[in-house]
Amino acid sequence: MIKSLFVALWCCVVMLGGSFAANYVARMKSAKPGEAAEAAAFETRKSRELSVPIIRDGGVRGYVVIQLNYVVDLEAAKKLQAPPEAYVVDETFQYVYGDDKIDFAHLDKLDLGKMTEALIQRVNTRLRANVITDMGVVECNFLVNSEGTPKGKT
Repeated sequence: MIKSLFVALWCCVVMLGGSFAANYVARMKSAKPGEAAEAAAFETRKSRELSVPIIRDGGVRGYVVIQLNYVVDLEAAKKLQAPPEAYVVDETFQYVYGDDKIDFAHLDKLDLGKMTEALIQRVNTRLRANVITDMGVVECNFLVNSEGTPKGKT
């Protein structure tokens, strides 16, 4: 009886060891040498949430709340004197605040692809390097300010 229990326990240990070894070998074969270095060359970062006032017809119509994520080339970012987030936030604010063509009452018509491409180009131009490689929108909301509406207009 003891011998049978010992053999069963030994079989379980051998099976677990073989399973872990096969998993380790499979991971080592699938991982390519340049993959780890390539993945470390870029980093995804998230900007802080930004609130931009929208002023139309002499009053604050509302606020655009926007948050972006962006991919940073770490090699290019090492050469910068300031972090790229400051430029991303500033260019986003200028883009949203300064573009009178955007109809915030109908955000479904906002071309986010055009906006992110323009922001990437503007940030990289200011940084004089291709630091930002990609950008996405995490959040984009328009909050209506009922108190800022001028009298006599809706």
